[in-house]
Amino acid sequence: MKTNAAWTLGAGVLTAGLGIFALAASANADDSKLKGVKNIDVFTNGVPEVIVSNVAVNKQLQNLQLAVQGNTIPVNVGGYVECLGTVSETLLMRDGYFLAGGAFGIGRTSLLMKKNLPNSNSIDNVSDMDAHAFQMPIAMLANPQIDIDPVAIVLAAADQAPNKVGYLRQDHVITVKMPIRWEAQCDYYIRQKGINKKTTTESGETISYLTKDVSLKIKYQGDPQLFAVNAKLSQGGGLPNQVQVGDQPFKITSMSFQPNMPHHVGACPAETTIRVNYMGQGKGEIRIRVNDGGTTIFNSSKIAFDSKNGQQHHDFEIALPKAPKHEPNKTQNHNLRVYVRGKGQEEQVWPGNYQLMDSALWKHRCTPSLNPALGGAQGGKVGGYQNQGQAGPAAAPKRLKAVPVNPRPRRQDSQ
Repeated sequence: MKTNAAWTLGAGVLTAGLGIFALAASANADDSKLKGVKNIDVFTNGVPEVIVSNVAVNKQLQNLQLAVQGNTIPVNVGGYVECLGTVSETLLMRDGYFLAGGAFGIGRTSLLMKKNLPNSNSIDNVSDMDAHAFQMPIAMLANPQIDIDPVAIVLAAADQAPNKVGYLRQDHVITVKMPIRWEAQCDYYIRQKGINKKTTTESGETISYLTKDVSLKIKYQGDPQLFAVNAKLSQGGGLPNQVQVGDQPFKITSMSFQPNMPHHVGACPAETTIRVNYMGQGKGEIRIRVNDGGTTIFNSSKIAFDSKNGQQHHDFEIALPKAPKHEPNKTQNHNLRVYVRGKGQEEQVWPGNYQLMDSALWKHRCTPSLNPALGGAQGGKVGGYQNQGQAGPAAAPKRLKAVPVNPRPRRQDSQ
């Protein structure tokens, strides 16, 4: 982007044709060397992010394999520079500093990735601003100028946590610093007025620069299935070289709907009780969620869990409304899914996500309810039986008046 107009700064916001960037009140430079520069800044638009997750299929801690997702991360760098411009002027002479060129991008002592500013030989060109979205290779983080290893940083944080497995099972964000850089060449000039030529460079100045450290987020995606097995040789009393398994971290290892689903056929509205069975390891608390398709129909409160109790269960109710008038006696299918999340007794924070454990097909059919009052019966009862589809004693049939069949026609007197 190129302009000969002076920059307009208002309420800490610099507006360019490439976007709006929020600027701090001061540059807070980490490192700079300036000559002929009046104003300079470099910044990021947004905070770049690196995502780290466990890619190991085996979820034992000893098989942990952390990796960075993707090959590149977007880093949006912007900035501006303003050279001193005219520093002295007489009727005959004019001298000062103009912007001859420059570049900006990612790096500390040099630009590892950059975009160049336009070169110029016009003494009226004193300022420029630009912004660019760099697709930074993940491998560049290992460059000595940046020196960031996301995997090592996550592992170091986990090692310092009170419970390493508990830490790695949850999501975390770690903020580190990475360098960005703006370079500019503000060249000195002296001009005799009245000469048509726009420039005469008296001396080319060295490159001025500003380097700042900006935030980079390392977002670790926790693996709720991760677990550790602490094995040690038994001390006396047991068989030689017997292995004892120590306290295991909390984990729900299985959860499923009851084998024979209690499908409902009958009057509606109604409620049906369904059971989920589950097992796990360790001791803690869980919450259970049941979805019908994309709708949550049940959320449990906190449920205490201790693996010493073996297989455990929890019952929940499904409420069925009255069947629509236009859909009597129609079978409805429900795709049920059960989810769980939990935390060990030593953990303070619940994991953010539920884990899908099982799915099942449940059906219901609302049948019409027949309960008329017959023959003076009271309360919908006939002969002592409630009319719910069971036949009660037969009512005495009505006596019918006899009607002659093919009666003989009356004799008519002849005329």
